[in-house]
Amino acid sequence: MALTIWSSRRRDGLPQVNPGTIVLLLVAAIAAAWAAGLIRPHYEDARLTLRAFRAGRVLASFDFRDTGLLLLLALTMGWAVAAAVERSQWVPGTEGRLVPAMAITTLLGWLLITAGLSRLAYLLASIPVTLGALLLLTPSPLLSSHASVAALLTWMQALPDQTNLLLLIALLLMFTLAGSWASWWIFRRRNGLVALLPTGTILAVEIINDVIPGPVFFTVVWLAAAASVLLRLNFVALKEGWRTRHVPHAADTGWTFGEVGIEATVAILAIAFLILPPLSSADISGVLIPGVVHADFVHPFGLGSSSQSAATGSVGYSETVRPGAQLTAKSKTVMRVDGDSPSFYPYWRGIALAGWDGIQWYELPSTRDLPVRLQPLLAPHATLPRDDLPPSLRIQVLHTTFHVLVPPEQTTYTVFSAGEIISVDNQPSKLRGIMTSVGTPLNSQGPALVNVAGDNVPTASFDTVDKIQFAKRLQAPYTYTVTEAVPNVDVQDLQAAGADYPAWLDPYKTLYHNGRVAQGTGQDSQIAELAQSIIGAAHAATPYDQAKAIESWFIEKGRFTYTLKPPRAPAGVRQLDYFLFDSKKGLCQDFSTAMNVMLRMLGIPSRQMSGFSAGILDDKTHQHLVNAVEAHSWVEVFFPGYGWIPFEPTPDGVNSPINRPQTLEQLNAAAPSSTDAASRIPPNLREPAGVAPSGSSEGAFPDILRPALIAFGALLLLLAIAILLALRWLLAARDVPRIWRRLLFLGDRLKVPRRPGDTAEEFGGRLAASLPPLDDDVRRLARLYTRASFRQGGLRADELAAAREAWSRIRGSYPRLVAKAWRDALRRGRVLREEAAASESHERSPRR
Repeated sequence: MALTIWSSRRRDGLPQVNPGTIVLLLVAAIAAAWAAGLIRPHYEDARLTLRAFRAGRVLASFDFRDTGLLLLLALTMGWAVAAAVERSQWVPGTEGRLVPAMAITTLLGWLLITAGLSRLAYLLASIPVTLGALLLLTPSPLLSSHASVAALLTWMQALPDQTNLLLLIALLLMFTLAGSWASWWIFRRRNGLVALLPTGTILAVEIINDVIPGPVFFTVVWLAAAASVLLRLNFVALKEGWRTRHVPHAADTGWTFGEVGIEATVAILAIAFLILPPLSSADISGVLIPGVVHADFVHPFGLGSSSQSAATGSVGYSETVRPGAQLTAKSKTVMRVDGDSPSFYPYWRGIALAGWDGIQWYELPSTRDLPVRLQPLLAPHATLPRDDLPPSLRIQVLHTTFHVLVPPEQTTYTVFSAGEIISVDNQPSKLRGIMTSVGTPLNSQGPALVNVAGDNVPTASFDTVDKIQFAKRLQAPYTYTVTEAVPNVDVQDLQAAGADYPAWLDPYKTLYHNGRVAQGTGQDSQIAELAQSIIGAAHAATPYDQAKAIESWFIEKGRFTYTLKPPRAPAGVRQLDYFLFDSKKGLCQDFSTAMNVMLRMLGIPSRQMSGFSAGILDDKTHQHLVNAVEAHSWVEVFFPGYGWIPFEPTPDGVNSPINRPQTLEQLNAAAPSSTDAASRIPPNLREPAGVAPSGSSEGAFPDILRPALIAFGALLLLLAIAILLALRWLLAARDVPRIWRRLLFLGDRLKVPRRPGDTAEEFGGRLAASLPPLDDDVRRLARLYTRASFRQGGLRADELAAAREAWSRIRGSYPRLVAKAWRDALRRGRVLREEAAASESHERSPRR
């Protein structure tokens, strides 16, 4: 695990302290105490004793017997689970924090247990260990350049409103406790099954909720490490029992035990990944844990909406848009769309967000001055009650059918469309939007219901609709059809639309609605100056020209860079400001947010859109294939008489600005154009060629390459573990009895006969005769083993040194000799089979 020593520098030029610095200082302090003679370590028979000064009293004693391999396996299990969760980004900011949290508490728990602490002492000591890990890994003023009591108090007061940070702290706490739990049950109680419960549960939730294939590798690693922990604990328990009862055990029992265990683990993994069917890709965490917060808030637009209706899916689409988030969705077909192709609108709209607090976009809440309404049930084919559609002569009416291939929970039950929906033709729906024609009820909590069947009140119309969802539960795959209206307007009309905006548009012209501003407003004045300079340089006078000038400014070549992994802003800097004035690198939500903020500072009504790009047009089926990685965010600007018009400020090379005809004559002459059939998916995220879309039954052969690669990787991992165990088995032999057992094992592999009643020197002579280069060393070890077994007091120090020296020379040739023995055994077996086959053939040949 790499630790960054200095993450940044303070404004005064001094380095900023971070967890890596603290760890380095602790290590340096311990090394200095040892160098100064304040601490005197003594290691013997797997026991480390720390004394004060040279012969002072014992400060601590650690018993490391039979714990080294278990510690490595425990760290491997913790790493697999923590890395899987970090990769899935359950919460923004987890990367680089969960693995250290698990490792720190596991290591410190191991040290506390090897020190011989009781249950109560371990429990009490775990409290500061957990708190220390949280302080080291939680982003707070304590580890920043603004560390002070006042900054810490301010941070704590704002903590209840920091949803992401609270979730991050909860995750860190979960992993620190899991590390302490695993250490206690592995190293003290020697109960592997109980030790595996926390990490196994976390990994199971990860597998259920992350339907992409990434967690498979971490699952294989965890399963291999868990099986090894159980094997090792069982063998350690056997050894303890033999030691207690003074029962001699067979030579090389540990090697045989491990060999059988590895073979069993390989068989189990092969069965699990090659034979058993895969888990369902449906996210069932909401059923298991009511009210669960899904990880997919961060796919791709961030986590933590203040909206009560914020929900999420695992397909890239989200109802929360937040600058600075990173795209983590993987390539997966979400839906197939056919029907009429819209002119000048290459998107599938999901939700329109109007509220901006400086950090993220949110749905407008209902207030007395801003009545937001919810119509809970609209029958299929019923026309949506709305007043924001352009005149019929200036719209294009479309009929579009969506074949959704993923569970509706993953798209938050959203009714997607190419334009403003007129009706949902085969499913009941519910809609949310602004409605000023009906007064706000007293003491209403959230959007009040309107147009409820049976209330004997005339149907009221929405001034604008921000979200439409299905009113009933559906099962994937499912199909629905919408009738929708797309503005069909030319540039001259938009330039002449004017700025006579209705009153209900005020929240879309105001930067911060009702003064709702997140802590710190950033560089709003600089952004306003930048917007004025852009429209001034373009000599843009009308709202359309100003919006087009800002759009063109963002997509100008060389000014900004589109990236799936935008850099994070330093502490204390707002992400939007960092994107605009420093990094100039971002994802679609960074570009669209910056354009939206500029437009509102100019008094132009705009809103933030979240949905999907149009997708790939299949020439054979004439369907648009929409992929999860095409989740997108863009801008819509309101023009009186024409409604909401889209703008595209993201220079991603895939979504291009919409160039409308200049005049009405050119508009009428232009035939409706379908979306370009070229791929709109970045090549590194594209689905493999020839793979049928999700939900399709095409393809006669199953995809066996991935399971085969997984099985091959698992075998390589187990082989590496076996090699490490074999090396440890060789290097651990330091006393003569263990060395002699290694020689017995070698003799068995070389087929050197062992007869009943043989003395060590007799067998050693036969073994030495089969190994001429090592003849003297083998005979010397045989004589020394006899003396160690029968002489009172055992070997002298010089004799033990001579035995170790002889073993060192033999050990250098040991792996080669064992490999040669196995190769010869295979060759002998093949020769014998050939001789037997030849003999059988000769016996059966007819006589002439």
